[in-house]
Amino acid sequence: MRVSSLVLAGLSALSLAGCSISDSVSASFDSSASSLESSASSSGSSSADRESYRNDVRDYTDAYVKSGGQFDNFTRGLTEIAKKHGVSDWEADQDTFVGIGAGLKKAGVTPTQLEVWKSNLANGDATRAASIQKGYGQ
Repeated sequence: MRVSSLVLAGLSALSLAGCSISDSVSASFDSSASSLESSASSSGSSSADRESYRNDVRDYTDAYVKSGGQFDNFTRGLTEIAKKHGVSDWEADQDTFVGIGAGLKKAGVTPTQLEVWKSNLANGDATRAASIQKGYGQ
């Protein structure tokens, strides 16, 4: 419990210096929170965040397929979902394509329709096509 020992050491030092306990506790927690935020941002998104992103892409894809909208609108919607989740380039993020595949499955597209979607979205990229297939198979 490294944080606990740091907090206690900080409390002891600050009480000797005449600071109030609430000021020292607040400073210790602010410091700890800042440290945690730094390590979280440097280590990337959590698996829960990634799953939430894939699920939003899946649900959006499902709704889009059922509504029969235009492809340009589909990609704009993906851009908005990516921004919401802090994904700067959805086209380079394989979770996007896994989510699309899962959405196509949820929408009930046939294997033939899946191939058309893979062709249009993967644009010749075998990794993207495999990710769509992976999502569809889940």
